[in-house]
Amino acid sequence: MIISLCDIFMFPDLSQLQRQEDLKVDTGSWPIAGISAVSDTRLLVTVLNEGKVMLVDSQTGGTVAHITLEHAPHTVYMWDNNTAVVALWWAKKVQFIDIHGDSLTLGRSLNVNGDVQGIARSEEGLVVSYPSSPWLEVLAMNGTVLHRFTPALGRAVLMRPFFIATSADNMVYVSDRATSTITQLDSNLRVTKTFSDPMLQDSRGIISVSADQVLVCSRGNHRVLLLCPSTGVITSILDKKDGIKEPLTFSQSQRKLYVVPADRSKRVQVFQQQ
Repeated sequence: MIISLCDIFMFPDLSQLQRQEDLKVDTGSWPIAGISAVSDTRLLVTVLNEGKVMLVDSQTGGTVAHITLEHAPHTVYMWDNNTAVVALWWAKKVQFIDIHGDSLTLGRSLNVNGDVQGIARSEEGLVVSYPSSPWLEVLAMNGTVLHRFTPALGRAVLMRPFFIATSADNMVYVSDRATSTITQLDSNLRVTKTFSDPMLQDSRGIISVSADQVLVCSRGNHRVLLLCPSTGVITSILDKKDGIKEPLTFSQSQRKLYVVPADRSKRVQVFQQQ
């Protein structure tokens, strides 16, 4: 399947996507909760109800290694080439995981100020989102709050922030499932833009591919959308017939988009950029 974007010259890297064979991942009795690309050949997958973080072969879907956590792992984010950070559901904590070749070991953990929904890295530290006030924080690696976002009285910019992404130009993007918007903030968590469109219904998973390319999963419309922050243009690149839901991750080196389908089955859909 070939998908054309509204401006092929502005987005040359995502001008075409070709569906590849799905990856079948053995997550036991439960579906995939989070996913992140580790390398050309490895994905990191979380299984919320089993407390597992799995290192998976991105060619076969086979399990290479896994680690079981005390609390339920949800969102997963690659901190650097050898480290991932996982949101622990209902624990008010994030867990760092060290990746050494094909082995996983527990790293440090960090207490946070709410039930974490989204995780990303900023130039100052860790950016986290919560389902209620204070909504967003930038934390130093010792847990100190560097910046905090709480909406001004009477100005409901965010109501249910879900996932976050940081871009190459140090902007923060937040998907809000209640307002069906994407909000752009600077590194100090000051709102710079808000993007609203019917296609953004129940916005969930979000990743930044480049400084001017943000991919968003609209759960309500079963779409993966491409947002161009400089123009505000939002284009659907995958839609309901593809069975799209969330979460998603993108491998820059492989030029592959990995998406968990709407039925939350134990498989991952793979789309190759042509």
